[in-house]
Amino acid sequence: MDISFFTTLRPTLVGAWMPAVWMVLVQFICMALFKEGGKRAVDTSWYDARTRRYAQRNTVFQVALIVLAVFVPFRCGTAWFTVGAVIYLVAFALFLWSFHSYGTADRDRLITKGIYRYSRNPMYAVFTLAMLGVVIATASLWLLLMLVPYCWAMHGTILGEEAYCERTYGDDYRRYKSQVPRYMLFF
Repeated sequence: MDISFFTTLRPTLVGAWMPAVWMVLVQFICMALFKEGGKRAVDTSWYDARTRRYAQRNTVFQVALIVLAVFVPFRCGTAWFTVGAVIYLVAFALFLWSFHSYGTADRDRLITKGIYRYSRNPMYAVFTLAMLGVVIATASLWLLLMLVPYCWAMHGTILGEEAYCERTYGDDYRRYKSQVPRYMLFF
């Protein structure tokens, strides 16, 4: 089986853009359904200059990843596609769970229930896992190369958010931080 990891980058009707757009749509739908959680999610008033720069880069790389996905076809009928699709579907379900956990939580309290028992940053973690599934399903080195700077900017944003949580929730957050991994499992 001959697979090139460099696709020709031609617009495609059935390709990586589809699952990427679904991830973004879920974010908007959940923010509309859970209005208080949506307000909390988009509140960046507390960002310091460094966190703001990382968040802006994170957004730029996320948009670039989705735009690039328009030009990357799936590798339908291959093991790459099957493995990537399974990873994506699991991540998509976890993404829905993370928004539900976030959206139904008390706006003024540290969120430690639902998927937040397993990850301090599940929305970021499972979005990245879903996009990794897309990378695998397309066997695209282009998408993988774009995912790397996205992850770097995302991590910087998370470090700023964790510093904010530590200032806001104090010892409760420090205990939570010592018990729950930043991303998933042991990461």
